[in-house]
Amino acid sequence: MSGRTFALPPRHPLPPGVSLPQDSAQAYQDSETGAFLFWSQAESRLVIPPFPIDRFKETSGWHIGPMHSLLDRPRRIAVVLVRLGGFAIGVFEGERLIASKVDSPFVKGRHRAGGSSSGRFARRREGQARSLFDKACETFRDVVEPHRTSLDHLVLGGDRMTLVDFEKRCGYLSSFRAIRLRRILHVPDPRQKVLENAIQVAYMSQVITFTPARPSPA
Repeated sequence: MSGRTFALPPRHPLPPGVSLPQDSAQAYQDSETGAFLFWSQAESRLVIPPFPIDRFKETSGWHIGPMHSLLDRPRRIAVVLVRLGGFAIGVFEGERLIASKVDSPFVKGRHRAGGSSSGRFARRREGQARSLFDKACETFRDVVEPHRTSLDHLVLGGDRMTLVDFEKRCGYLSSFRAIRLRRILHVPDPRQKVLENAIQVAYMSQVITFTPARPSPA
């Protein structure tokens, strides 16, 4: 297919003569990893990769080589999955799990009744959640610290609001800010198999297909 391929690092300006529909433009603007743009007037594709593009490149025609090079590059990735149903911590060499720990501390579900009993229940539940976060943080340190200097990325997954509370509780996590990717992996309650499959989710790209607007006649 005729056209051009652009490797666009995060926040790189679009090439001259190239415009994106609103949803595609927003996806590129929000991307922390940049995008590959396969451009032609008949049909175009914007691919948001899972890992950052480090330099701009333009080639004639549609070429997937640069995208494959990015995805095939050897990486060591720490994955932290946390939900109130448990947590799973792993370190992956490519897609191979090389270190892990999974646990399922008990946290009570939501209480439906009102009154003083609901207050006691809420406090107990909050205490159980804090205990889970502390244990997950300690496990994160134990599993990841031996690999710390060789890590390329850190990815979190699970329930978004639970992760917010976990981050507030686990100060050690902030020391990985430089290599953390912002995307959240959406996974069920963390178990060993869920952790093993999470790396496949971490490697997924977002693909948006669109037809570019035709230039207005002079």
